[in-house]
Amino acid sequence: MSLALTDGDEIIGRFHGKVGRNHSRLLVAKIEKLLKKCRVKPSDIDCLCISIGPGSFTGLRIGVTTVKGLAHALKKRIVAVPTLDVIAHNAKDFSGIICPVLDARKNKVYAALYRSSNGNIKKISKDLLISVKDLLEKTDTYDNVIFLGDGAALTGRAINEKLDWHPRPQPLARLGIEEYRKKAFISVEDLEPLYLYSRECDITGK
Repeated sequence: MSLALTDGDEIIGRFHGKVGRNHSRLLVAKIEKLLKKCRVKPSDIDCLCISIGPGSFTGLRIGVTTVKGLAHALKKRIVAVPTLDVIAHNAKDFSGIICPVLDARKNKVYAALYRSSNGNIKKISKDLLISVKDLLEKTDTYDNVIFLGDGAALTGRAINEKLDWHPRPQPLARLGIEEYRKKAFISVEDLEPLYLYSRECDITGK
């Protein structure tokens, strides 16, 4: 679970830690505790930011439902940041191609490609739901690639085990601030998790 509270560009409070499968029980309590610690009232908040996915269906639903409830009750604006973007920024000091990889089960992974140089990261692909084989074909055209995420080991490539890949509050906050300044707001009604469905998961028949 990752939370951050910002004042302008400054992160004034954060939480990042393992809570097992207790997100639905602990998330609101952790938010309340963070606000109290920073002496900030809920009414003082200007905008809520969420890491929107792709990822665990249940985890995304818990986050989205919480943000929807807070935004509706407090009448606050919302911005959303793709989860793979947040993970990629954990490796911002790396020069080359950053490839976050999350295990999507059924021999598929969620992934995206980012070009990183001198601390600047540019997304060069869409968010992908792809087989490991096809992902390796995409990345093998580049010379210097780093894989990170819970699906990185599936690639069979060397990974930096010291680098914490989990979506952390600091990059999420920074990316959220960028979206806020661009006024890329999402209404409570339109906020939905970013799901990348395979044909096996498609219940619409499209």
